[in-house]
Amino acid sequence: MVFSLSAAEPAKKPNILFIPIDDLNHWVGFLGRNNQTKTPNIDRLAKMGVAFSQAYCTAPSCNPSRASLMSGLRPSTTGCYENSQNWRPGISEDKLLNSHLAKHGYLTFGAGKLYHGAGDRGGHFDDYFPGKGGALKLHPSAKDDGVGGIKFAPLAVTDEDMPDHAVVSWCVEKMTRKHDKPWFISAGLVKPHMPWNVPKKWFDLFPLEQIQLPPHIEGDLGDVPSAGVKIARPSGDHAAMLKSGRWKEAVQAYLATIAYCDYEVGRLIEAWEKSPEKDNTIICLWSDHGWS
Repeated sequence: MVFSLSAAEPAKKPNILFIPIDDLNHWVGFLGRNNQTKTPNIDRLAKMGVAFSQAYCTAPSCNPSRASLMSGLRPSTTGCYENSQNWRPGISEDKLLNSHLAKHGYLTFGAGKLYHGAGDRGGHFDDYFPGKGGALKLHPSAKDDGVGGIKFAPLAVTDEDMPDHAVVSWCVEKMTRKHDKPWFISAGLVKPHMPWNVPKKWFDLFPLEQIQLPPHIEGDLGDVPSAGVKIARPSGDHAAMLKSGRWKEAVQAYLATIAYCDYEVGRLIEAWEKSPEKDNTIICLWSDHGWS
């Protein structure tokens, strides 16, 4: 993404609806990589504009990937490579995208997860909603909360109870209000980040007996150097998943969580379509690094 703003540009600057999504991989309909997925809203958005089918993140983790995208700087420049790091020592906050836009006459609003970490607002925002927490009750049909580090289960709650729902509602309110300046609204959606816990109705869209496993090769690490095998941790979460016999359940849960995420994207699109600024708004949807 390149945003170039200067005093020489026309007075009517476009509004920007920014939709960062956490851990969404290429299991979206328009990319054709998984025929089970249900993402009608993201697919519709892709048809309305430009879809990048070969977009790559600069780092395979949330924190460095997000810091890089929001600053335009590579991890090799910022020094931020891991989720546990503070990205600030390597990035001047006035250089961040939202700060840059604020400096050039934009109202900047943020909600949910934009930078890494809950409520990490990063840079300049005129108003920011970190979201709401709270425990969400598992559905009686849930066996447990998952397998090892892979957490998933249906919930006995409504869509309105989900933290992402509150984030979208806040952004919709900002979008539909009349402003005297162009606006940048970032609606940071956490799902489909783990735990893959969403209301049970989303699980019901994907009957377990119809779930197909992703393409995989037995012994895939056979030609990988020992250092790479160590990083891949073949005896870790995936080994536990295979031993449990619940791989299809995990795939079902990820698909369900993606479908829920698509629903929230649909709410944003619907609000944009009703907005008085519809014809002067850029929508940019992206995912930080996907899920293997």
